[in-house]
Amino acid sequence: MQDNNAEQVWEQARDWAVIRPFVYYQRENLVSRNMVEGRDVVDFSAGLGDLSSYVHSLGSSSLLATVPETHAPRPSELPESVEWRTEVGASNISEMLQADSADVVLARMVIQFPTVESHAIDVDGILSQMRTVLRSGGTMLVTTHAYFSLPAFAGDRSGDHDHLAAVEADVQQLLGSDDVFTRSVATETVGLIELVRYLDLPPREGPFGRTGFGLKIPMLVNSFVKAGFTVESVDEIEPFTFPTGLPESVSHLNESITELGARVMAIKQKHLATPGAADPYLRPVILGNMIREIRALLPVTAVPIVRIVATRDG
Repeated sequence: MQDNNAEQVWEQARDWAVIRPFVYYQRENLVSRNMVEGRDVVDFSAGLGDLSSYVHSLGSSSLLATVPETHAPRPSELPESVEWRTEVGASNISEMLQADSADVVLARMVIQFPTVESHAIDVDGILSQMRTVLRSGGTMLVTTHAYFSLPAFAGDRSGDHDHLAAVEADVQQLLGSDDVFTRSVATETVGLIELVRYLDLPPREGPFGRTGFGLKIPMLVNSFVKAGFTVESVDEIEPFTFPTGLPESVSHLNESITELGARVMAIKQKHLATPGAADPYLRPVILGNMIREIRALLPVTAVPIVRIVATRDG
């Protein structure tokens, strides 16, 4: 994401307004009214502003929506009382946001992206800065893609400059395999590669070199503890359902794609807004049924989305 007039912001460059309904729901099942009502809230890297608009409707006392780009336009549907602040990146949070100013900080699907140095995400640095913004006892709510690895079909890929390209070359040879399992793994890997390239997820170090994308949840929990938080809950709230092949067709946007996105969102709302979706024992079945229903409409690659709720110590 670049801070200049010459380039579109992240959401514009990826037609996110069209794609987002396909990939996640995350409003009612992300944050409840009792978390934000009457409280001062920061929505970090607010993107299209849809979460900020929803939080505002829940009765927050104040709401600050931030974006990292310099020239990100304010979403037209964002209520006037919501402050829109640009140039708040991962490395200058404590400089741009007032200390002890928020009761709640939301970071939806963004903490896995910022990089401080090449191919490394400084999660510890982000959380320590967020802690200064929160008041004592304040709440930090994060969602992220869970860690996943791409298979190294041809062996150790640690020396490859572009691991994705190397795996992709291997996969193309396996898509026509007579073995059903091999073919299914290769097909799923094609979807994962497309997801990583579309989102521009940075890689993680794994057993085969740079094979992992997304955050390792145990490491993220440890980062919260190190930064001075008490972790209240860690749970998978829904899958990130990336539509394979759809982003390339968005440039030819037509009403049918918009309608299809609305149908996918309706399926997610039907399953995720039920009381059973909050039950950790019932949720896996509900999520499985939801993915099957979505896949009856279009092919998707599903990656878990994990939510961590933590409070600031001291």
